[in-house]
Amino acid sequence: MAECGSRYQLTVIAQPGIQSEINQPDVYESPASYFEAVYQIFQYGEQADSDSNSHFFNIDGQTINLRFAGSALTPRIIPALEHIQGIPTNSPQLTICLWDSASTHFPFPLHPWSGNSSSAFGEGFHSHEGRIHFNDGRFRMYFYMDDMILMLDSHEGKAIFWVEDAQKLPYHESGAPLRSLLDWWFSNNDRQFVHAAALGTGKGGVLLIGRGGSGKSTTTLACLDSPLQIAGDDYCLLTSKPSPYVHSLYSTAKLDPLDLNRLPHLKTDISNADRLESEKALFFLYKRHPQKIIKGFPLRALLIPCITGETQTSIKPASSIAGLMALAPSTIFQLVNEGSTSFDFMSRLVREIPSFHLDLGTDLAQIPATIIELLSNYQ
Repeated sequence: MAECGSRYQLTVIAQPGIQSEINQPDVYESPASYFEAVYQIFQYGEQADSDSNSHFFNIDGQTINLRFAGSALTPRIIPALEHIQGIPTNSPQLTICLWDSASTHFPFPLHPWSGNSSSAFGEGFHSHEGRIHFNDGRFRMYFYMDDMILMLDSHEGKAIFWVEDAQKLPYHESGAPLRSLLDWWFSNNDRQFVHAAALGTGKGGVLLIGRGGSGKSTTTLACLDSPLQIAGDDYCLLTSKPSPYVHSLYSTAKLDPLDLNRLPHLKTDISNADRLESEKALFFLYKRHPQKIIKGFPLRALLIPCITGETQTSIKPASSIAGLMALAPSTIFQLVNEGSTSFDFMSRLVREIPSFHLDLGTDLAQIPATIIELLSNYQ
């Protein structure tokens, strides 16, 4: 990058062997000017690559448009969302612009705290262990180790997702793509992105809540051969009005490789079988079991699973405090900079929806049967 007065030149390789320069400011006057500079880089990349593509999805009645500069990120983002594909429109509620630098050769502009720009951003920056987060109510930005950057302009309904190299995108990002951006966009007093699994039918269903390793994924996958359908294994969106409702976000599931022996018939469905030494087994359920995926259902109960080692599976009532302690910490820990609004939403939810302890037995066939019996009391 060559300094050029109050601007600098960003060198890009639009085509192999052909370099060009894009003039960019080296000091940004506001979050809006920085966001616009980043968006301009995306537009150059989108126009320069003939493999650029666009996809539409529908979540809770809103259309989300994913615009890709180049094609490297597409197969790593789209499969988890295929079950909620929507109709193309010229006026989506949210547009997310995605690209990586390794394949497009379009790098990210200077960070906003370079030079004197940070003073124009006010006090919204928070830094911790190489992660920087900014939030001023309209703009939210998240910078992770110079490898991944997320940005949202909530007023304009426009977002940025950038990674240095699409080939190095972690498997869990493919399993639950864009979760922080979707959380920022959807979460408010009436909606909440939650870390939970969701099982049910069109008449109603349950959330499986609790820390990792409590049995949520095993329970979810054990229900593939039952009348229950899956709205999510790790994350889903809740709405509170007119009554609590679960909206599916991802049609994926992740399972600790040590638990595969309990579900041996699923081994042929694993998408990352060659990397199980360092990754959980990742399943794209909509691809293999499309009939088992449901886009949503009324929420009837919160279940707190616990692996007991006993043969029988059973359910017993739990307090609303137990439900909140199972749901809130894992949700707040899993998402970027969640705060009091999220906690208030979940506090209201556990007062409205009953909580139960789900003591998981080793006879996996009993798990869906027990959940179905519980749901019969609420339909």
